[in-house]
Amino acid sequence: MRYGVLMVLTIFAALVSLPLYADEPKGADIEFAEKVIDLGLVSQDDDKQELRVAFRNTGDVPLVITEVRTSCSCTTIKYKRKPVQPNEEGVLNITVDPKKAPKGHFYRVLQVYSTAVSGVQNITLKAEIE
Repeated sequence: MRYGVLMVLTIFAALVSLPLYADEPKGADIEFAEKVIDLGLVSQDDDKQELRVAFRNTGDVPLVITEVRTSCSCTTIKYKRKPVQPNEEGVLNITVDPKKAPKGHFYRVLQVYSTAVSGVQNITLKAEIE
């Protein structure tokens, strides 16, 4: 009989504590408006290309961009290092300098590091440089 009462109390305690776990934050996450940007045909004599790439924190805690890596000195990225609140937007300001880019097919992947639970995100820049 004691075993049955103990079992009922254990199940009751587990069921009562379920709402406590449901309210735990799942973490920050990031979603970009676009992940592939095609600049089309660009001349090395053209001015710098200024791009704004919007992202949203789709998580339930603040998101922080910690680093953005690029493999080319022709591409620079600026962003605010302040936390982006849940369901709010942030922006990456990307500058591509065609004068520093090699001629031909231009393909660069930017790696965006953040506190997002989904990990490192990639943004691809494409162009044909003449």
